Amino acid sequence: MTGLDTRDVIIPVPALTVEDVLYGSRTTRYRYEVLRHDQATGRDTLAGYLDGVTQASVQWSQNASVKGAGSVTVADLDVAKPGYTRVGDVNLVTARLRPVLAIEGLPDIPLSVHVITAAPEAWEDTGRTYTLELHDKATVLDQDQVETTFTAPATSPILTLVRQVIESAGESIQVDQAETRTLSAPLVWPAGTSKLTIVNDLLDALGYNSLWVDGQGAFRATPYVRPADRPITYEVLGGLDRELVDGETSIYQPSWSRDRDSYAVPNKVIAVASGGADAPPLSGVATNENPNSPYSYQARGRWITTTLTGVEVPDGTDADKVAALTARANQTLTAASSVQAAVQVEHLPLPLRVSDVVRFAATPAGIDARHVVTSLSLDCSPTGTGLMKSTLQEVIDL
Repeated sequence: MTGLDTRDVIIPVPALTVEDVLYGSRTTRYRYEVLRHDQATGRDTLAGYLDGVTQASVQWSQNASVKGAGSVTVADLDVAKPGYTRVGDVNLVTARLRPVLAIEGLPDIPLSVHVITAAPEAWEDTGRTYTLELHDKATVLDQDQVETTFTAPATSPILTLVRQVIESAGESIQVDQAETRTLSAPLVWPAGTSKLTIVNDLLDALGYNSLWVDGQGAFRATPYVRPADRPITYEVLGGLDRELVDGETSIYQPSWSRDRDSYAVPNKVIAVASGGADAPPLSGVATNENPNSPYSYQARGRWITTTLTGVEVPDGTDADKVAALTARANQTLTAASSVQAAVQVEHLPLPLRVSDVVRFAATPAGIDARHVVTSLSLDCSPTGTGLMKSTLQEVIDL
């Protein structure tokens, strides 16, 4: 019997599914794309890849006006590796940085575009190191202020006004051309108001989310959707559900925490419109009268009320305005009711962003429910071993 020549043996490599990659052994790395901004078009284009990064982290907060921030520590190398750029050759005043999470077997996951807001340097015997402080590009609008009183007329579509304000800061945005609602009355901001405040006030009047920046770095103006109605599937992973579930394939740390704070949770919200000279202001009301809710009127036996005043709504009939005010009251009531169950958990990096809905399950605690991601932080360790930390709030459907 002759021996088998192992050089002729073909060992099949199993095809890995998305689930295999997410919940199995991973190869993770990061790259840092240097972008060049064109003030005339408001667009960012790739200028190179940054070499010498020794440490980095990024974080996002759902409720912040500038939602993304981060820090990148980078060594000022004498020579960059082929195809890369040393930090000493980057204009740190004008350049922008896009960190990208790369998990082998999955599409690349860009983590937003940041401007460099500070770059302190430190010297050691090994040379110079920069610590780049980052904020997502919404900070451009936050730092740009109107020089004179700014008036938003009631004759232009609200999203057109949003686009014009953003373009006045040297940026760009694609808005929904089919959304043509206007303000019910002109809005006025004094000189010195940031353009981000103006944009967010306009979006708020339309019942939209505050302005956010997606992974590629595009500004996004999107309608508010109740957490209970938001999709739970990953946008880039072929319809796979977002999950953090305990068990054999769990990717989150067994040590986690949950905070319950129900003292100030309202069961009634009243939204009152800005008043006019000719008629009293309109209002909309949302109540929690769900007998299965521990915060409802039935459960507490009394009303705990929050009132929103001076609420701006789009133009329309009185019925349209009351509907918009009621929707705002419902949005506020739902958000306030969700505060009572906030989970903090660390896990392997996932393609998540704040406001996403995920399923979180912890069998010993009796938890298996949808949660909204309210904040994220990611340790972008060059070794690929860093974890993501998420704060989750249980979705309450009133």
